Amino acid sequence: MDNSSNVNGDRVYFAQRAAEELELALSAKDRDAADAHRRLQRVYTERASIGARVTDLPEQVG
Repeated sequence: MDNSSNVNGDRVYFAQRAAEELELALSAKDRDAADAHRRLQRVYTERASIGARVTDLPEQVG
């Protein structure tokens, strides 16, 4: 089974999330919120370079 399309999809997902967080950081009025968005943007950018989504966490229902 080839996982390359899944890895590429993960990279695209994380790159999109990083771009969204950057936009939120730039538009935030609150300094703490802007800092939080910048931290998330860095994490998503790092994940985009790796290309692996965390899927080991069980879903919480209820």
